[in-house]
Amino acid sequence: MFDLLIKNGKIIDGGGVASLNADLAVDDGRVAEIGKFNTASAKATIDASGMYVSPGFIDLHSHSDFTLLLDSRAESFVRQGVTTEVIGNCGMSAAPLKHHQDLRRNVFCYSDPFEPRWSTADQYFSILEENSLGINVVPLVGHAALRSYVMGFDQRPATTKEQAEMEQLLTDCMEVGAWGMSSGLEYFPGSSAKSGEIDGLCRVVNKYDGLYATHVRNRDENYKQGFLEPLDTAVRSGVRLQISHIVPKYGAPPEAARWTLEQLTSYADTIDVACDAIPYEWGPTTMTAILPASLLKNDIPEIVHILRDPSRREAIKSQKQFFWLLIRDQCWDSIKLYHSRKFPELIGRNGFELAEALKTTPFDALLDVLAEEGEHMFSVLMMGKIKRESDLADCIAYQSCSIISDGLSMSPTGPLKSINWSPGCYGWVPRFFERFVGKSKLLSIEEGVSRITGAPASRLGLSNRGLIRKGYWADIVVFDPEQLIDHTSLQDPAVFPTGIEHVVINGEIAVENGQYLDRRQGQLLRKFN
Repeated sequence: MFDLLIKNGKIIDGGGVASLNADLAVDDGRVAEIGKFNTASAKATIDASGMYVSPGFIDLHSHSDFTLLLDSRAESFVRQGVTTEVIGNCGMSAAPLKHHQDLRRNVFCYSDPFEPRWSTADQYFSILEENSLGINVVPLVGHAALRSYVMGFDQRPATTKEQAEMEQLLTDCMEVGAWGMSSGLEYFPGSSAKSGEIDGLCRVVNKYDGLYATHVRNRDENYKQGFLEPLDTAVRSGVRLQISHIVPKYGAPPEAARWTLEQLTSYADTIDVACDAIPYEWGPTTMTAILPASLLKNDIPEIVHILRDPSRREAIKSQKQFFWLLIRDQCWDSIKLYHSRKFPELIGRNGFELAEALKTTPFDALLDVLAEEGEHMFSVLMMGKIKRESDLADCIAYQSCSIISDGLSMSPTGPLKSINWSPGCYGWVPRFFERFVGKSKLLSIEEGVSRITGAPASRLGLSNRGLIRKGYWADIVVFDPEQLIDHTSLQDPAVFPTGIEHVVINGEIAVENGQYLDRRQGQLLRKFN
């Protein structure tokens, strides 16, 4: 007798092939059989009549490294059908960790009080394993975490000795089951690294057949250099390359997306390269990204002192390089405050509205918020309208592009309820299907499912997830395509979707008839387990 039978559904296997009308049997946590079965042959049954049955969705790019420690339910993702998320992206990861205070900089959405109980990646992984995860978690190691462990937050290239120390540290992480390394070369301290530093680390990743996922140095005016750097790194190191959230940003010329995708196609003849995209024009980031690296190398009290010095503040406002050209061009209506402990009443307001509320200029308002946040400044978030709709569509249509959240698994109750990151935390999956599969018909339903199941599993090297195959882990989603609706907005991001009726994780029902059951059957997936 099977543990679970999913009957009468239309199975999309995650490989991009046509759907199949069949039943799916689950036993001992895995897919047992696909065919036609009697209800009496199973202990439990899900009726999937009129619905699709697909592999559990895989989020190739999330930032839940810290938030999973506070609340391991991952409810906002699981209720979208996400059964596996990949943490440690954009160079940011919770481990390795030398100094406890560095955690504020090395993860998104840090909050007090918190006392880290780990130093090594192995210790951090073990804590996640003990934490009753509601979702499967695949860890990457962040380059910024490696760099800050070895050389603090110095704004300079690594010495030969420091390079060797970082490579050994990364080796240690890979040995205990990390799936690869990420970089955030547009963020400090990653921005201080030269290409040779990344090349050496990628050779370590390649030794373990890991994945190198990179947030490139530039996606606006200097996009060519930004995208060519990781492509050339992959040529030199042999590493498998994933270019994160590839869509060019505000300031890039109209031809940037087409040129970038042409480069990927050209390089694919000699390297293993793919990309991913977030299904939104708006995107979040930490507000400290607007500060120059020469300032961010200081400790937080000194940064606050500098921000409050009028003459030094003017130097910040007149810097020549900006993380977002929206700021250089004073597009204040396209920038919103999105998470702040000190100013919760101002969340959602754009630059002009912040300036009015704080009785100052828009740029000064952003700097005032950071100064007032003090020790929590690295957790302040802003949202910007940074992408063209046409560029987004072109990138999503590209055959080697997976779809990602760039978000965090959250919950509207408990310790994470006050954090805003983006509407994607609650709605990236239905947003993708509604907009790019349903309305625009850019992708078929089978191809759409593949972009968030089989494709990301293949990129990671997950050999037993991402497809509906006999013997694969039973991570399964049953969804109603007619009711799959994203109910989030920039103003109200914490709203669950409709249409995700049932979710199975490792053979256990996690969502039943749209209701989250809080059974926490997820696993921390180590690469060599």
